[in-house]
Order: sequence, then structure tokens, then C-alpha cells
Amino acid sequence: MTTPNIETKLTAQTNGAQGDVVQTQPPDAGEVPWYELINDAPEPPEDAMQQASTILYVMSILWGRYEDDRAVLVSEQTNVIYDSAVPGSVIVPDGYVVFDVPARMIESERRSYRIDEWGKPPDFVLEVASESTAARDLSEKREIYARMGVQEYWKLDKHGYYGEPLVGERLVNGEYNRFELHTESNGEVWSRSEVLGVDFYHRLEDGISTFSLWDSVTGERLKTPGEEVAARQAAEAWAQDERQMRQEAEARAQDAESRAQDAESRAQGAESRAQSSEAARLAAEAEIERLRRQLHGR
Repeated sequence: MTTPNIETKLTAQTNGAQGDVVQTQPPDAGEVPWYELINDAPEPPEDAMQQASTILYVMSILWGRYEDDRAVLVSEQTNVIYDSAVPGSVIVPDGYVVFDVPARMIESERRSYRIDEWGKPPDFVLEVASESTAARDLSEKREIYARMGVQEYWKLDKHGYYGEPLVGERLVNGEYNRFELHTESNGEVWSRSEVLGVDFYHRLEDGISTFSLWDSVTGERLKTPGEEVAARQAAEAWAQDERQMRQEAEARAQDAESRAQDAESRAQGAESRAQSSEAARLAAEAEIERLRRQLHGR
């Protein structure tokens, strides 16, 4: 992401007839939206869309990962002021994470992250390549992040501007050293962020460059908030289907039991009627026998 080179300009103004000269400075560069400082144009670079999907994907996952932790600040494309005493000491990472700071207060009350105010730089910084930003990401920004003390600097590239799709670096004695890059048999490459506990994966899928993030401990793929919602809705729909099928099975079982009880009741009724018929037959035979004896006894 391009960071403006901000110069302090003094404007001399004459105050009425007394001829007093009033020197005014522009607003604090750190409080001005970054896109208003690029080429004096109130819009992002023309190739910003080359970065947008990757930035959104990664940072939304990290936002969801730390959403409930009030001491973790996750931000994207906002100003980081690394020396408030020096005008123009502002840089705009594509994304960054800061641990052990009052994140909610910073989000609600500040427009910039000031290192001298909170006493520490970001722990993790992400840059995503575009044609207009790649060279600076590899040189000037990398040097600034090292001077700031950013512990991990990660670069992702779908388009080949960095020369490689995935690079993670850790700060050691003021200089960046690369994390080990692993290559799988299917061509995937991945590297582990120690400060995040996240594995970054890159692969080509039908010729399309894709990234994914995985939890280093559980081995589970991390989802964006949208994917989490979709997965939850799918799970709820599956559970609802399961409940409905179980209820239907229980209803069928109850119906079968009811039919069995009806059949048993009918069988008992038939047996009762048969017993009554047999009793009537025996009674009739007894009556016939009594009448016969009575007839012979005359």
C-alpha cells in the first residue's frame, strides 16, 4: 500500500494593515485519511483492487479470531504514526495486529495508531502486492517496519510482483530473517506466524492463486466471519433436518405402535366373542341335555 511522502509546508499570510505574518501548518498528516495524501487525489490507487480481496480475506479472519479479546487491536489500511515529533512519520500497512493494548478504546476514540502513545509498535504487519506498491513494500516499508520494531512482517502476492507468493519474516537484532517456507507434495507452500499462531498457505487451484489460514495448534482452517455464519447456518439447517427426521421416525413408530395396539385389541375382542360363543354353545347343549332327561323321566 503506498504511503505518502508528507512535507511540512508553512504558509505566510498577512494579517490586515499591521502586516503580521501568521505561519500555519497543515493538519497533522497522521490524522488525514491515507488516500487523501496520495498524489493529492481523494481515491485509492488504480490497482487497489489487485489487493482488496486478499486484504479483506486475511484481515477479516484475524478480526474474527481476536474479536472477543479486548486487548488485541486488528486494523487494516489505517495510519500508524511512528514518531509524532517528526511530521510525515506515518505509514499505512495493508493490515496489522497489536497485542496488549486497549483495542476498543483505540478503535472508538482514535483515527490513527500512535506508537509513542501506546508504547509499542504493531506485532504483526501485512502487505499485499500490487503493481504500484510492490517495490516500496520490498524496500522502504520493510526498512521502516524494522526500525519501528515490528516483530513479524508478512507479504502476500497473487500476481507475481514480489517474485514469490508468500514471505514471512521475523525481526532478529533489528533485521528481518525469513521464516522457513515448507513445500507440500501437491505444490502448496506454507509458513508459520509465531506471534499469531497461524499457518499461511498458498496454492494454485485451476491456475488461480489462493491463500488460506490454518490454526497452528488445532490444524483447523480458519474461516472468515461470513464463512462462520454460513457454516453455522448449515449446521443449524442440518440439525433442524435431523430433528425433523427424528420426529417423523418417532411419529411413524407411534403410529405403528397404535396400529399394533388396535390389532391386539381386535384380537382380544375376537377371543372374547369366541369365548362368549363357546359359553353360549355349552349352555345350549346343557339345556338340551336337561330337557332330554326331563323328557325321559316322565
